[in-house]
Amino acid sequence: YHPLTKTKFIAHLMEAAKNAGLEPLQGHTIRIGAMLEYLLKNIPFDVVKTMGCWASNVFQLYLHNHAQILALYLQATPILQDEFLRYTMPHQR
Repeated sequence: YHPLTKTKFIAHLMEAAKNAGLEPLQGHTIRIGAMLEYLLKNIPFDVVKTMGCWASNVFQLYLHNHAQILALYLQATPILQDEFLRYTMPHQR
Protein backbone atom coordinates (compact mmCIF):
# COMPACT_ATOMS: atom_id res chain seq x y z
CA TYR A 1 0.00 0.00 0.00
CA HIS A 2 1.28 3.45 -0.98
CA PRO A 3 -0.65 6.60 -0.19
CA LEU A 4 -1.60 8.75 -3.14
CA THR A 5 0.65 11.79 -3.10
CA LYS A 6 -0.42 15.23 -4.25
CA THR A 7 2.03 14.99 -7.17
CA LYS A 8 0.62 11.66 -8.36
CA PHE A 9 -2.97 12.84 -7.86
CA ILE A 10 -2.36 15.93 -10.00
CA ALA A 11 -0.57 13.82 -12.63
CA HIS A 12 -3.54 11.41 -12.82
CA LEU A 13 -5.97 14.31 -12.98
CA MET A 14 -4.01 16.02 -15.75
CA GLU A 15 -3.88 12.79 -17.74
CA ALA A 16 -7.64 12.26 -17.34
CA ALA A 17 -8.31 15.84 -18.47
CA LYS A 18 -6.03 15.36 -21.48
CA ASN A 19 -7.75 12.10 -22.43
CA ALA A 20 -11.14 13.84 -22.16
CA GLY A 21 -9.95 16.69 -24.37
CA LEU A 22 -10.08 19.20 -21.51
CA GLU A 23 -7.53 21.72 -20.40
CA PRO A 24 -5.44 20.31 -17.56
CA LEU A 25 -6.22 21.47 -14.04
CA GLN A 26 -3.48 22.58 -11.74
CA GLY A 27 -3.42 21.86 -8.01
CA HIS A 28 -4.09 25.48 -7.18
CA THR A 29 -7.20 25.50 -9.37
CA ILE A 30 -8.53 22.49 -7.49
CA ARG A 31 -7.86 24.17 -4.17
CA ILE A 32 -9.74 27.31 -5.23
CA GLY A 33 -12.59 25.21 -6.63
CA ALA A 34 -12.86 23.33 -3.35
CA MET A 35 -12.99 26.63 -1.47
CA LEU A 36 -15.86 27.81 -3.68
CA GLU A 37 -17.70 24.51 -3.29
CA TYR A 38 -17.57 24.71 0.50
CA LEU A 39 -18.66 28.35 0.50
CA LEU A 40 -21.59 27.50 -1.76
CA LYS A 41 -22.61 24.88 0.80
CA ASN A 42 -22.81 27.65 3.42
CA ILE A 43 -19.71 26.59 5.32
CA PRO A 44 -18.39 29.69 7.13
CA PHE A 45 -15.35 31.48 5.74
CA ASP A 46 -13.27 30.87 8.85
CA VAL A 47 -13.91 27.15 8.60
CA VAL A 48 -13.11 27.07 4.87
CA LYS A 49 -9.91 29.02 5.52
CA THR A 50 -8.87 26.47 8.14
CA MET A 51 -9.86 23.48 6.00
CA GLY A 52 -7.84 24.82 3.07
CA CYS A 53 -4.84 25.58 5.27
CA TRP A 54 -4.88 29.18 4.05
CA ALA A 55 -2.20 30.77 6.25
CA SER A 56 -3.09 34.27 5.10
CA ASN A 57 -6.12 36.04 3.72
CA VAL A 58 -4.88 35.68 0.13
CA PHE A 59 -7.96 33.57 -0.58
CA GLN A 60 -9.87 36.86 -0.57
CA LEU A 61 -8.30 37.66 -3.94
CA TYR A 62 -9.81 34.50 -5.36
CA LEU A 63 -13.19 35.39 -3.93
CA HIS A 64 -13.06 38.69 -5.81
CA ASN A 65 -12.29 36.80 -9.02
CA HIS A 66 -15.22 34.42 -8.50
CA ALA A 67 -17.79 36.91 -7.26
CA GLN A 68 -20.01 36.33 -10.31
CA ILE A 69 -20.18 32.61 -9.56
CA LEU A 70 -21.05 33.28 -5.95
CA ALA A 71 -23.46 36.18 -6.57
CA LEU A 72 -26.64 34.13 -6.98
CA TYR A 73 -25.90 32.02 -3.93
CA LEU A 74 -24.93 35.01 -1.85
CA GLN A 75 -28.13 36.85 -2.71
CA ALA A 76 -30.18 33.86 -1.66
CA THR A 77 -28.35 33.58 1.68
CA PRO A 78 -28.08 36.98 3.42
CA ILE A 79 -25.92 35.66 6.28
CA LEU A 80 -23.40 34.26 3.80
CA GLN A 81 -23.52 37.50 1.81
CA ASP A 82 -22.73 39.53 4.94
CA GLU A 83 -19.80 37.27 5.73
CA PHE A 84 -18.56 37.45 2.12
CA LEU A 85 -18.62 41.24 2.23
CA ARG A 86 -16.84 41.28 5.58
CA TYR A 87 -13.99 39.20 4.13
CA THR A 88 -13.71 40.78 0.71
CA MET A 89 -14.33 44.46 1.30
CA PRO A 90 -11.51 46.51 2.79
CA HIS A 91 -11.98 47.67 6.34
CA GLN A 92 -13.05 51.31 6.44
CA ARG A 93 -11.48 53.47 9.12
